[in-house]
Amino acid sequence: MTVLLALFSALVLGQAPAPTKAEQLQDAARKGDAPAVTRLLDEGVDVNTKFRYNATALFYACDAGNLDVVKVLLARGADMNLKDTFYGFTPLMLASSPPRKKTPAHSEIAKLLIAKGAAGKEDALLAAIDDGDVDIVKAVLDSGGVAPAKLTEALEAAKAAKKPEIVALLEKAGAKPAEVYKIDPALLAKYAGTYRGPQGDIEVAVEDGNSGLTIGQKGAPAAQRAHIVAKDNTTFRGVNMGGMSFAFDVSDDKVTGLRLIPPQGSPIVYTRVEKQ
Repeated sequence: MTVLLALFSALVLGQAPAPTKAEQLQDAARKGDAPAVTRLLDEGVDVNTKFRYNATALFYACDAGNLDVVKVLLARGADMNLKDTFYGFTPLMLASSPPRKKTPAHSEIAKLLIAKGAAGKEDALLAAIDDGDVDIVKAVLDSGGVAPAKLTEALEAAKAAKKPEIVALLEKAGAKPAEVYKIDPALLAKYAGTYRGPQGDIEVAVEDGNSGLTIGQKGAPAAQRAHIVAKDNTTFRGVNMGGMSFAFDVSDDKVTGLRLIPPQGSPIVYTRVEKQ
């Protein structure tokens, strides 16, 4: 009867039910209230309580850049290597490349997680190159254990982004350039043009120096275009594109289309727009 009366009062008075302690932990982590987080953990709330999409308090603290809360959660046993079930993000991914504006606190959190052995530091390295975050790059390289292929990928990304300081750090850490497939400039030029697919039109252009191609949405500025380099005469790999590759379709010496091939899943087919 008491429970029914409480629910009735909440409905009549327009009051929401009081948040549970677990929900209070989620809110405190998001707001950066480290004392409240400490108190709730002391009162028995599981530090790894899962909320929507299996995110924990650590996810919310990393996303918001709340360094003090992150320190409390890690000291109390927060799992650094969980992934949410919607995007597949880890706490380190949220700290190194947050959806919201990145702050110095995000970088400090990323460095802390890397120092404690959080998984996904290769992804954090590539995100740091994209952001020009030298501190995170140093943290990843100093932690060691980055596979040679990932170092090569990072070196390509840093060169493409014109980040000489990061290039120097990577080379000092042993990063080697990828082997370059020598493609005929005349053949490379044939691939330039507009292609139409399910996500709109994309443009392919010859990169300066004929070292590869750039690709991006039609009309996008150069800074928003990705770099792709030849693997053979018709297939290319993306630079800092998570394993994406590209295959041009050629028939009777004419380029008829382009397939975007993700690491997993089916290719995305684009058709050449211009006549040749």
